[in-house]
Amino acid sequence: MAANAVLREAILNAGMTPGMLAERVCVDAKTVQRWVAQGRRPHPVTRHAVACAVGRSMAELWPLDDAVPVAAPVAGSGVSMADVLDRLLIVAARLDRLTERLEAVEKAHAAVAA
Repeated sequence: MAANAVLREAILNAGMTPGMLAERVCVDAKTVQRWVAQGRRPHPVTRHAVACAVGRSMAELWPLDDAVPVAAPVAGSGVSMADVLDRLLIVAARLDRLTERLEAVEKAHAAVAA
């Protein structure tokens, strides 16, 4: 994977170091280094936290490889496709976490009932 120069620049423009960003979004500093140096993509919720911390959109920091024009506004709404995709990723990540919690509760309930 190629280095993420946009993320590197965004971190510097936000007046942070990779270590400071790591602390802010609750990950290891080496993880941030991998995002920058190796172009790895964090989990959607973490991507959102990083984007907020550096003042950029997730789509700017980690563009999609699709042919979808992420900067184009959704017809008549004034909202960009990037914003819509960002929000969908956040919702999907939260649903995953809620599903995991529900499964844990169901297992605990089954154990108590047995």
